[in-house]
Amino acid sequence: MQIPGDLRTLSEARVGRTYGNKWKVDRLIDMGGMAAVYAATHRNGKRVALKVLHAHLAADDDLRTRFLREGYVANQVEHQGAVQILDDHAEPDSNEVLLVMELLEGQSVETWLQRAGGKLPMTDALAVGFQVLDVLDAFHKRGVVHRDVKPGNLFVTHLGVVKVLDFGLARLRDGNGTGKATGAGTVLGTASYIPPEQAQGKPDQIDARSDVFAVGAVLYQLLSGQVVHEGRSSLDRLFSAMRTPPRPISQVSSRVPLTVAEVIDKALAFDREARHPTAKAMREALKGAYFDVFRAPVTRPVPQAAIEEELNESFAEPSAVVEVSFGPPPTTKPAPSSSG
Repeated sequence: MQIPGDLRTLSEARVGRTYGNKWKVDRLIDMGGMAAVYAATHRNGKRVALKVLHAHLAADDDLRTRFLREGYVANQVEHQGAVQILDDHAEPDSNEVLLVMELLEGQSVETWLQRAGGKLPMTDALAVGFQVLDVLDAFHKRGVVHRDVKPGNLFVTHLGVVKVLDFGLARLRDGNGTGKATGAGTVLGTASYIPPEQAQGKPDQIDARSDVFAVGAVLYQLLSGQVVHEGRSSLDRLFSAMRTPPRPISQVSSRVPLTVAEVIDKALAFDREARHPTAKAMREALKGAYFDVFRAPVTRPVPQAAIEEELNESFAEPSAVVEVSFGPPPTTKPAPSSSG
C-alpha cells in the first residue's frame, strides 16, 4: 500500500529513540497501514522487533485495544510458525503503544513474490501453503480465526520457516480480549484475499473455512501471478469478493497441474460448505497433490520435462527456498475430499 510521506517521516524519526528505558530503536524494518516495525536492542543486548502503532491511530481506544490484543492472541499457541510476542508497552507521556516481538531474519512472501517477478516456483508455493495451513490448524483448534491471511502477513525466515504474522484482526471463539465486538456489516481484512462471507460483513459465518479461502487465494496468486478478486480499487475488489466466484485457476494459468488446481479451487469455493472443512484437511489434500505431481510414477497433467524444469527452477536459489518436509508419500493416491 502507499504510505503517506509525512507518516514515513514520523516513523523514520523514531530511529535512535529508546522506549521504556529499555529498547533502543536501531532501524526501520517495514511499515503498514496500522503500524511501523523496527529492529531494536534491549539494554541487556537482546535484539528484538518493536511494532509501534501509528500515532494518529493510537488515539482511538478501540484500535489500541485491537492492536495490543495481537500479543495475547499470538501467544495462545506454541508453534514455530507463530511469532513470539515478548511484551507490550505504553509510553506514559504520549499515546504511543507498542508490541515487543521476536526479531525475524528473512523476507515476507510479498517481498519474495515481487523479487521473483510475480510468481513463485511451484514447489516453493506449495511448501509455503503447507506450512501456513499447519500454523492455522493449530490456531483454529484453539478457536482463533486469523481473518487476514495474505502474502504481506507471511514471513519466510533464513532457515525456511514460514511465520504467520499480524493477529490483530483475529477472531476468538470465546470472545476474550477482543475489545468491541465486530458487528454485522463491518468488513475486516484485505479485499484481494477475503471470502464472500467476510466481504459481506457476516461475522457469524466466519470460521476456519474463511482462512482456508484466504490460503487458497494466496496460492492462486503465488502460482498464477494474479489475485482472486480483481479491480482497479480496493472497493472494486471488495465488491468482487462479495458477489463473484473466483475463476478456476486453470483458466488463469496453464502451468498449474490438475491435482493442484483442484485443491486450490476447492479452497476458493464461493459456498463455504463446499470448501475444505478445515486447514488440516486442505493441508492433507495439498500433500496428496504434491506427491501426485512430483513423486508419483504416473502420467501427470504437466509433462515430465516441465516438472524437471520446475524442480530445477525451485532449487536454483537455495536461500529463497522454503524448507518443508511433506513426510512419506501416501501408499495410494488420496481419494478426493468430500465437500462440507
